[in-house]
Amino acid sequence: MDAASAVAEVRNPKFDPYQVPGVIGGELARHSAAIDRVLQAFRQTRSITRSQMETLRTSTAAVHRIAYISQQLSRLAAGRLRQSHERLSLDTMIGNVLKDNDYRYYEQGVVFEQRLQPVEVILDPGLLMSLLEMAFDCAARHGQVIAVFLKIKNWPEHGLLTLRCRQHVTTSEATDTVDEPLEWVMLLQLAEQTGVIVQRETVGDQVLYTIEFPRTVRQLEGLSAVEIDDGESSFMGESRPLAGHRVLLITADKHLRQEVEKVCEAMRLVLDVTLTTQQAVRHCELDKPDMIMVDERSHDDDFDTLREDLLRYDVNFPFVEVATKANVVEVSMGERMSRISRDALQSQLPSMLAMELAKVF
Repeated sequence: MDAASAVAEVRNPKFDPYQVPGVIGGELARHSAAIDRVLQAFRQTRSITRSQMETLRTSTAAVHRIAYISQQLSRLAAGRLRQSHERLSLDTMIGNVLKDNDYRYYEQGVVFEQRLQPVEVILDPGLLMSLLEMAFDCAARHGQVIAVFLKIKNWPEHGLLTLRCRQHVTTSEATDTVDEPLEWVMLLQLAEQTGVIVQRETVGDQVLYTIEFPRTVRQLEGLSAVEIDDGESSFMGESRPLAGHRVLLITADKHLRQEVEKVCEAMRLVLDVTLTTQQAVRHCELDKPDMIMVDERSHDDDFDTLREDLLRYDVNFPFVEVATKANVVEVSMGERMSRISRDALQSQLPSMLAMELAKVF
C-alpha cells in the first residue's frame, strides 16, 4: 500500500475525554432531529405514515443504544474493572457476536463475509464481546459489505482480526467523511482496558479495521503458551498484554509506593496499596488481586499466613518482595518468592512483573 492510497490511518489513538460529551451530543442531536421532524409532520397532518413510524422506531432505538454505550464508557473511564482473563476461542466469539446481533445488522442491510482461522486468546469474555461488537458497529458505519478475516501473524504470533468495509455499489462519496461515532470512542476505551492494538485506515473507497491480540495462545511442541511480548523493549511493549491486571502493594513507605506506581502506570496495571498485612487480608477477602508485592519491612507472620492461604487457592499465585538491601534481583524458585531491590525497580521490575503475571494466564 503506497502513501497516496492511504487517506487516513489511526493506530490506538488517545481520544481526548473532553471530546466525548461532544460526540454523545452530536449523536443525540442527529436522532432527536429525525424524531422532531416526524412530530412536526404529525402536528400538521394529524396522521403518521409507515415510513415515519419506522423513523421513530429506529431513532428511538438509536437513542437507547447511545445511552447504553454512554453508561459503559462511564464504567471504563472509572477504571479498576475486575477482569477474569480466560482462555477463549476468538473465532467462536466472533460467530457468537454476529449471531446475537444478526437482526440489528439485517435491519441495517449489513452483510458479513467470514474467513476465520482458529485462534485462542486470553481476555475477559465480557470485554472481548463488547470490543468485537463495537468493532463491527464501527465497520457498519463505513459499508454494507464487511469482510471479516481472522488469522495469526507470522511474527509476533498474535491473532489478527481484519474488517474490510465496502458499499454494495461504489459511490463518489468518500467513506472517511463519516463523523467519529460513539462506537469508535468505546472501541478505543475497550482496547485500552484489554491491551489490544486497534488500527484504522482508509484505502481508496474502502475502510479497514485491524485488531491485534498480543495475548494469543500459541502451540509449542504440543504445549500451550501465551504470547506476552510484542517484540518491543519499552514499557508500552510489555504493557499491552498485561493491561488491566491488578497488583496489591503492602507498604507504609510513601516513596516506595510512588516508585511502584510509576512502573504500574507505564504498564497500565491497576495498583492498590495497603499500609499493613492486616489491611491486605481484608482487601483480599473483598477482592483478590492478580499479584501481591510486599515491602520487606512489612513482611511479618500475618503475611506468611496470607501467602500460604493464597497458594492453597492457587499454587501459581505470584508474589514479589522488595528487598531493603541493594543489588537484589531474584527469580522465584520452589517455595521462595521473587525479590527485587529498590535500586532495580525502574530497570528490572517491568520484566519481573511480566514474568510473574504470566502465571495467572
